[in-house]
Amino acid sequence: MEIQDVQKLIKNKNYKTPCYIFKKQKLINLVDYIRDSIKTKYHNLYLAYSFKTNSDKEILKILSEKNVCIEVVSNKEYKIAKKIGFKNIIYNGPAKTKKTFLNALKNNYIVNIENQRELTWLKSLKSKKKIKIGIRVNFPLSDFIDTKIIHSRFGFNLYKDLNKILKKIKKYKHIKIVGLHYHITNMERSPEKFKVITRELLNFAKKHKLELDYIDIGGGFDCFSNSKFTFDDYMKSIYSCKKINKNIKIIIEPGYGLINSCYDYLTTIVDIKKTEKANYFLCDGSKLHLNIKSKTNSFQVDFTKKPLNKKGKENYIVGMSCMESDRLYVSNNKLNLKINDKILFKNCGAYTSSWISDFILHKPKIYTL
Repeated sequence: MEIQDVQKLIKNKNYKTPCYIFKKQKLINLVDYIRDSIKTKYHNLYLAYSFKTNSDKEILKILSEKNVCIEVVSNKEYKIAKKIGFKNIIYNGPAKTKKTFLNALKNNYIVNIENQRELTWLKSLKSKKKIKIGIRVNFPLSDFIDTKIIHSRFGFNLYKDLNKILKKIKKYKHIKIVGLHYHITNMERSPEKFKVITRELLNFAKKHKLELDYIDIGGGFDCFSNSKFTFDDYMKSIYSCKKINKNIKIIIEPGYGLINSCYDYLTTIVDIKKTEKANYFLCDGSKLHLNIKSKTNSFQVDFTKKPLNKKGKENYIVGMSCMESDRLYVSNNKLNLKINDKILFKNCGAYTSSWISDFILHKPKIYTL
């Protein structure tokens, strides 16, 4: 759905601002697009959605109906996913409980072991059938591509620790290692990153003669929302890895790219303050609702009235919180705004409504377009 369509559709709606606008049909279309790509081009690709990216009920309902696999990282998320009716679950992260960890394994869900604590839980498993598990691993991407050096605390180091872990697990005759999971939590979102991850996981599996069902290469896809990369850019990079075995599923978790473009954030200008140095347009929302961690002062915005092409002092759209950094937009062009004008901030579905609290402001309402 294009920017102009949203402005046109919300013009006569009595939306109470600040609010999120969920573009339901766009999410449906994107899931169908990825599924069609898998069916026609990327046959061993497997789509999963990260619960923590955005856990709004409407989103989870759509994804459950579409039979998308859900990735959860806590006892709470695991229970909600089961209650909603997700048939396929991936259980990751350090916040598992022993009870849900064992329950997930008994239900044949994908479980990726995170730490030593979870390794000790394997002793409680008693089964005549082989129980399948995966292991979360880490290695610095900076060894392969030009990116920030991060020594991850998650999982086991692929080159230094994992061989020892494999020997420990092999003592349990009823347990089989069938997967490797890698997810790095940094802002590196280039397609090249995923080629490296795919290659290194498959190299390790071949070297150690692991009979894998899957590799999970995590998330961080930046596509679908006027990004410089497309979904196919990521896929071409992944599938350029010559080590790919068509019998091994490649699990992707493109929650950021998938959800970001499905939400907009609507605010109203409530006050205008003109000073010697700058003009401040106060909206009834806040940067806290767009990205609580962002250092940027200018998010993607859609004006009903375009800024005037007239240079001058800085013009800011600012938020309601008591923080000086609560600035949502900055321009050297004169902003053609008056009180009660609506401002639409674009592409804010990922890690927004799922992270915000009642700090200073109430949580915004969510309207489905």
